[in-house]
Amino acid sequence: MQAFDHEQARTEGSILPKSSGVDAQYDAAIEELTEIDRELKVYLKEQCQIFGVQVKYFGTEKNRFQLEVAEGAAKKAGPEYEFTNTQKKGFKRFHTKKTKLFLKRQIEAEESRTAALRDLRRRIFAQFGENYDVWSQAADIMAQLDVYLSFAEYARCEADTCIPEFDTTTQKPFVAIELGRHPCIPIAGSGYIPNTTELGTDNWRSLVLLTGPNMGGKSTLLRQIGLNVIMAHAGCRVPAKSARLTPVDRVFTRIGANDDILAGESTFFQELNETSLIIQHATDRSLVLVDELGRGTATFDGTAIAYAVLGELTARGCLTLFSTHYHALVEELQSAEDRVSLGHMACLAEGDNITFLYTFTRGACPSSYGFHAARLGGIPDTIIGVGQEKAKQLACEGMRRKLFRKICQGVADDEGVRELIGLITTLL
Repeated sequence: MQAFDHEQARTEGSILPKSSGVDAQYDAAIEELTEIDRELKVYLKEQCQIFGVQVKYFGTEKNRFQLEVAEGAAKKAGPEYEFTNTQKKGFKRFHTKKTKLFLKRQIEAEESRTAALRDLRRRIFAQFGENYDVWSQAADIMAQLDVYLSFAEYARCEADTCIPEFDTTTQKPFVAIELGRHPCIPIAGSGYIPNTTELGTDNWRSLVLLTGPNMGGKSTLLRQIGLNVIMAHAGCRVPAKSARLTPVDRVFTRIGANDDILAGESTFFQELNETSLIIQHATDRSLVLVDELGRGTATFDGTAIAYAVLGELTARGCLTLFSTHYHALVEELQSAEDRVSLGHMACLAEGDNITFLYTFTRGACPSSYGFHAARLGGIPDTIIGVGQEKAKQLACEGMRRKLFRKICQGVADDEGVRELIGLITTLL
């Protein structure tokens, strides 16, 4: 049974016990008021017998419990009856020592009830706090039960799920999820495209550098893998055709962008703080998911920080999926196939039109297609046109620097030089 009306407490901000046993002070006041009411009825019945007519109580507030008697019968009133008034024609009103005592007790009980209600919220919370350990344990048990029931319901409703297989024999950590899906998206009618992802297998290195267009599904893929691995360790069925993996000691994430205004910490600082925790604690048995590290500072700084962090995670052997829009970083690591695998979220680009395929595949994406996102976001075409011209200029300058560097280093063969010159000519 509820101790008080929760809806009333929510809307009116007041707590009123619905039954006895909630608060001793309030119960005592209510018991006194009930007893006074009982005694008043008995006393009124006695007065009716004395006067031989119907006698009523009259009055409000501090004038309550006056005896109202018909004027003819009022002659029977003895000296113990204190006359008060005759405002009502044909009737007289009296007080007695008993009615005055009733009034005094009534006022005291009402004040006690008011005082009890005024402090009731604090006392109820204090009583609750006295049993904190019990309530905390009960809440933990209910939370666990809720998780288990959710897992059971999920396994019952979702047809395309599997029981994960843990490999505890190999010394090489890996994660291999075939046709995995995000667990928060139902199968029916969603049009969600499943993806096969591997880290640390014969086909994919422990660290995969992920590229792809804006809104192409990179962040969703990162979250999907993290949730699937956690569900596998929790003993739940995994939304995939199959899931094989070695036990993971921790799942580290650097996903999303939030600042902390009250602490005076920028979004970039928060990202670096999260990255620092990963560097401090990640092992070769950890799953690390990093989404676009390096935003919020100069491009060179961001690229350099991302490159250095990638190097540390690679050396440590963490199972890592690292998404980025820094294509200079991709070019830098294209020759490091013995340490890093390149993957991207596929798309079809035809002029200004982009078709997202939401499919994870091997290799690097040639562009982030930011202007497509700008158009979807409502940026005017005139501004987009200016931006595209500037992008061509910057790309051309980059190609020229690359060509000059190769020529000066004496490493550019005829075919490589011709290719760069052709790209520059196309941009011009």
